Amino acid sequence: MKARAWIDAQIRQLADTQLLVDAGAGNGELTKYLDDRFESVIAIDPNPYLLEDLKVDCPAAQTIAGGILDADVAAQSASLVVCSHVFYYIPPASWLDNLAKIASWIRPGGRAWIILQCPDTDCMQMRRFFQEQTFSLHPLCESFVAQQGNEFTATMHSIDSFITTKNLKDAYAVAEFMLNMLPLISPPLRVDLENYVEQYFAVSPTSYRFSCTQNVLELTRKG
Repeated sequence: MKARAWIDAQIRQLADTQLLVDAGAGNGELTKYLDDRFESVIAIDPNPYLLEDLKVDCPAAQTIAGGILDADVAAQSASLVVCSHVFYYIPPASWLDNLAKIASWIRPGGRAWIILQCPDTDCMQMRRFFQEQTFSLHPLCESFVAQQGNEFTATMHSIDSFITTKNLKDAYAVAEFMLNMLPLISPPLRVDLENYVEQYFAVSPTSYRFSCTQNVLELTRKG
């Protein structure tokens, strides 16, 4: 997977691997992938039941049940903070506060990765077509740099990613999942979503393909 290859390459460039903080860890899929590369791990998620699942695979991880803003993580302690596909579920008005909280945990030379789907992917264009919310990290990056650019460098990365299926049924299931990331304002009829998938995602009668490229906002604390 391109995303994991990117992560692997970037971890090799970290100044140290003392502490990983996974902000919005869920059941620990990404935490598990990174766990054995760091001396200590803190996993944060508002759902305690998901954290119980995480502890099965990462028994040494410290878990914090709660949101990012309420998490008690020592200032400037983290070698790496990952926040993967979490900001969808945070009200946009609170994005900058949540990013500032994450940044406060980064040690000198440490990094944070905020990962979201790129706003111009096929998946996001589909959400836009059906008049649902889309997301972009670029305004957040600009606002953060305006406030804390003297302490951090901010870099935007892009990781190409595509989903392929062999039939309309599977393509429809993926499209439906992407639309239902958040409660829908006006759910489309099944026939309308099927028609959209056929029109925009069909490569052939036995092949469907749509982009879901990821953007990564990387913060590095100077010093």
